[in-house]
Amino acid sequence: MGYFDTVKHVIEKADVILLIIDSRMPDLAMNKELDLLVAKKGKGLIYVFNKIDLLSFEDLNELKDKFSGAFFVSTTKKIGVEELTSGIYRLAHKRGIDLPHVGIVGYPNVGKSAIINAMAGRAKTNVSSVAGTTKGIQWIRAGKLRIIDSPGVITYEENEERLGFIGAKNPEQMKNPESVACEIIDHCIKKNKKAFEEFYGIKVETEDKYQVMLQVGSKRKFLLKKGEIDEKRTAIHIIRDWQKGILKI
Repeated sequence: MGYFDTVKHVIEKADVILLIIDSRMPDLAMNKELDLLVAKKGKGLIYVFNKIDLLSFEDLNELKDKFSGAFFVSTTKKIGVEELTSGIYRLAHKRGIDLPHVGIVGYPNVGKSAIINAMAGRAKTNVSSVAGTTKGIQWIRAGKLRIIDSPGVITYEENEERLGFIGAKNPEQMKNPESVACEIIDHCIKKNKKAFEEFYGIKVETEDKYQVMLQVGSKRKFLLKKGEIDEKRTAIHIIRDWQKGILKI
């Protein structure tokens, strides 16, 4: 069963669908095909923005203004999970459902498993920053909720830069991790240049993101035998920092 076939199966079985989104890149993580499918099946859809602890106060408020009906959580900081659970029960109650089945979908590495574990109150599924950890459909109990976990949502037209940026592809599997790293650098500098500089201990004085990547490689001493900067190792390092959530904006 392919990725989106799995998601279709989850939507068929669930009463309420949670679309988990990395709050650092909300627009990139949206999936119109999923929205249309949920609406067609007449199921309830809740947007859940995870990793809000990685946002600045201003960016978080802007996100809340833009998506006023969504829920905003941080599983690492234990923020917003109780509100999310209450919201699921409210939506289910409006639909006359006492024991709701909840479908969890979203791109790999957005924190689906961590949210399930937080809702269940203890570790129920594997949690990893490596894309594709969840291999199949699982049923998990969390109070009166019956949660259906799924591997993720990937549409076939996705390009490598987008998949790497949203954390849906591991950097070691990329043909050109350097271009993905430059996309991440560009995003971070536009959002919070000072935070990026402090994290890597560099001073960004150029608009050339490739040169910034080389600065990071030099600072981290990722060098080849001839003293040249190891571009691939540097790129993978930056992508990993982003996907693990330690590179904040």
